[in-house]
Amino acid sequence: MESSAFHIPVSRRRLLKNMSVVSAGFTLPGYLAEAITLTPAQAQGPFYPLIDDIPLDKDNDLVKIDDHLTMASGVVTHVSGRILDRNGNPVRGALVELWHADRLGEYTYSTNPGPNPRADPNFAGFGQFLTGSSGAYRFRTLKPGIYPGRARHFHWGITLPGQQRRFSTQTYWKGEALNDSDFLLNSIGDTEQRDSIILAFSKVPGTTTLEERTTWDFVSHFTPVEPAYPGSGGLMIEGAKAAGSVEGRRRFRISVPAYRGYTYELYGNPPLANLGWKLLPFSLTQGGAIDQNQHTAAGDGVVSFYLEKKTPTGFYFVSFRVPGANKGTP
Repeated sequence: MESSAFHIPVSRRRLLKNMSVVSAGFTLPGYLAEAITLTPAQAQGPFYPLIDDIPLDKDNDLVKIDDHLTMASGVVTHVSGRILDRNGNPVRGALVELWHADRLGEYTYSTNPGPNPRADPNFAGFGQFLTGSSGAYRFRTLKPGIYPGRARHFHWGITLPGQQRRFSTQTYWKGEALNDSDFLLNSIGDTEQRDSIILAFSKVPGTTTLEERTTWDFVSHFTPVEPAYPGSGGLMIEGAKAAGSVEGRRRFRISVPAYRGYTYELYGNPPLANLGWKLLPFSLTQGGAIDQNQHTAAGDGVVSFYLEKKTPTGFYFVSFRVPGANKGTP
């Protein structure tokens, strides 16, 4: 049984920050906004996938790779929450990236492998999610193993609309002894910021396996401004049936105005949660192989994308980023 998406509102989690206010039975105007703890920055680390290793299937389910019949083995772990601005408001169109070690502590895309062989070729190792209007996200992945010098952790990259670079941070497991000696975790001087990325995991009710879940709200250090096109953001486009077929499969065509140096991605409804958008692979020609998930325009004009996957509503979300912006690559 899969767990459903869930989260603990920021206001509830932060309410205990000032016990005198809680014990008095009331909150002061503006108190909750002031009580929100901004997420601390952490190093991106050396194991973000190299540009040639970015997987074609990089959705929010790291346990199941599209063309694999076998799921990854290990403790299935669900992480959900929201992307919020510094005032606690949900952020639409935030790019959420997750990557981490496999169950034996090896990174899928590591160029310097450790003592263990790669634990599971069915583990994606990297995924991404684009938030909808609620700012909510969800990932299904595996509990990472531990490698020398570090506590158990996830790597996160968050890119808000209008930003050129991702904000990198890491989250940890509450109650683990290695937390006390992890140099990156303990480099955070603010106690509340450090505690905000140490997460409590619990068993998923109704599952026969040892599945775990947690919630985590990322709180940005600023309030984003969503620019109009051309500019980082997105467009809702209805897909049209393309004439003819390829190997008996119907394709859908999406055409958008393109600008030199802008990078485009296509999204449909994601697996596991109807919260935001799942990245979809495409071809730039009617009969070409569906073998890319990102395109940077060489010049101004119109570009057409061909897909085999139709979204339930027939509409796709076209994400575009200005030249130099984070594209989900190193």
